[in-house]
Amino acid sequence: MKLENLHMPFKFRSTILFCFVVCLFTYIPTLRAQNEKLTATASETTVANGDQFQITYSLNASGKGFKAPSLPDFVVVMGPSQSQQMQIINGSVSQTLSFTYVLQATKEGVFKIGAAEITVGSTKIFSNPLTITVTKASAQSQSQGQSQGQGQQNQKSGEKNNTIEGGGKNVFIKASVDRTNSYQGEGIVVSYKLYTKVTLLNYAISKLPSFTGFWSQDINMQQQLEFHNENYDGVSYKVAEIKKVVLFPQRSGNLVVDPMEGEVIARVQVKKQQQQKNNDPFSQFFNDPFFNNPFFNNNVQDVKVNLKSDPIRITVKDLPAGAPSEFSGAVGRLSCEVSLDKKETKANEAITVKIKISGKGNIKLIESPKISFPPDFESYDPKENANINATTAGVSGSKVFEYLLIPRSPGEFKIPVSSFVYFDLDKKQYVSTDFPDLLLKVTKGDGTNVTVAGSVQRSDVQLLGKDIRFIKTHDPDFEVSLTPFYGSALFYGLVTTPALLFLILLGVRKRNERLSGNAGQIKSQRANKAAMKRLSAAKKYLSSNEKEKFLDEMFRALWGFIGDKLQIPVSDLSKEKVTSELAIRKVDESLIKQFTDTIDSCEFARFAGGIADSNEALYQKGIDIISKLEGSIK
Repeated sequence: MKLENLHMPFKFRSTILFCFVVCLFTYIPTLRAQNEKLTATASETTVANGDQFQITYSLNASGKGFKAPSLPDFVVVMGPSQSQQMQIINGSVSQTLSFTYVLQATKEGVFKIGAAEITVGSTKIFSNPLTITVTKASAQSQSQGQSQGQGQQNQKSGEKNNTIEGGGKNVFIKASVDRTNSYQGEGIVVSYKLYTKVTLLNYAISKLPSFTGFWSQDINMQQQLEFHNENYDGVSYKVAEIKKVVLFPQRSGNLVVDPMEGEVIARVQVKKQQQQKNNDPFSQFFNDPFFNNPFFNNNVQDVKVNLKSDPIRITVKDLPAGAPSEFSGAVGRLSCEVSLDKKETKANEAITVKIKISGKGNIKLIESPKISFPPDFESYDPKENANINATTAGVSGSKVFEYLLIPRSPGEFKIPVSSFVYFDLDKKQYVSTDFPDLLLKVTKGDGTNVTVAGSVQRSDVQLLGKDIRFIKTHDPDFEVSLTPFYGSALFYGLVTTPALLFLILLGVRKRNERLSGNAGQIKSQRANKAAMKRLSAAKKYLSSNEKEKFLDEMFRALWGFIGDKLQIPVSDLSKEKVTSELAIRKVDESLIKQFTDTIDSCEFARFAGGIADSNEALYQKGIDIISKLEGSIK
């Protein structure tokens, strides 16, 4: 066969060349990803119960967005601490990025630690899993625990002052606020910073502030600490921001932001014991202070240091007197819009009234303006949706209330909406936004279908089409009754019915008058229903993996239930007061502790980003504790 017979058409050769180039560029990133590895190692794979050990994730490249696996079977003592190494060998540069955790075993068994994740370029890389075997606690481990307790007593004074041998403050936590005077409901930004002059191997937050008297909104921050140089009191420190939160005071007076507590492992230089002075010139030369420089001194020690920030006192002013009756606590710089999704509809057809409040302020705590619905309308509780963004500038965003309405009869209706009133922080006065009545024309419907508008499901409303019987079209047969009307059962029924209705209405009126004079009693009676509604919303957020919204609803369900049940205003709610009130009502101590522990778990998860229990377990705890308290509070 001649070679010229093998000549391929130009179009066919171009196609082969294109496929080759695509395969080549697809293969190159694969090769790159294969060369970059995230390796998980453990200092020990078999440990005694109660012992501590390290796990390290090492990446032989530069990466971002490190995500550690869930560690429900261990206590995270420290971590993650991040380190980076770079080597240059024969002109070739290599680097290693490491993340280290110190874990403590808490129960016996064989436990699997899942894969960690990190992003290199645009590729996600996963580590190998680890298997840790925890055996029965040894006598040596127990004796070490006892000696550690004695050692902590000996070091107590040094830890209290946050000092390390050598004098002066070498590492400490400092809390600062953007203002120490505010109005009730005005946001205050609190920042917690870690200052150090020594090398830190690990850090951890051991206790979060309770923020009693405040509503708090956490500001999202990066997982890894980023240190920078800062001058404080004339001394240069390495500084990293470890937490930020926006606080909204719920009552006036002098409030205190509790301290944050943490702990670090610091690597410090240990001075060599001075050699006995002699006349040896060689010894005198090396005893020169120049050689006490850390460069020549390789004796180092890793020291655990307990840290505690100072409390901060905030003076909270009452809002000015003379607030309009429509004012419900909104503070900031806000605007409000009211809209109806349609101006004309049919009877038995669902419509939606939407109220949107947006701006900057205590948006999550804002309540909807009141709407007066016509008596012929069937209305449902509003659905709330908040879109919040918390930054160092404060909290901004929007909150939407959606009311589902079903007009049951035709006609032209006016729907009055009350004014939205908020306290403007710039003008230092109350600002009112008035709305015209919403106009709706309702035409006659067919009586069989209910159309649900917006995002509301058809199951949320009731079908009324079966309330009307079919009209017979043929002539009915009439029979003349010869029974006398006077003295019949129908006669006595018509005579006594008005009297019975009068007595029933009188009883209902007296009951409403009695309850209207005691709003707290009404809230107490409806506490369980309101809590179950919030727990239902929390369950939806749990199913959709919206952790922040889930935890927020759980927190509000628990605090809202106990506040309504004990008739304690939100501004006065605190764990101490709730514990005292429950004890007065002779609620079992174990049940009180279960409630406060559940609140603590919620708070820690919201502010520290971690939780001892799973979210599903926390949800079940919330349902259980509310059910038990409902039956125990008298």
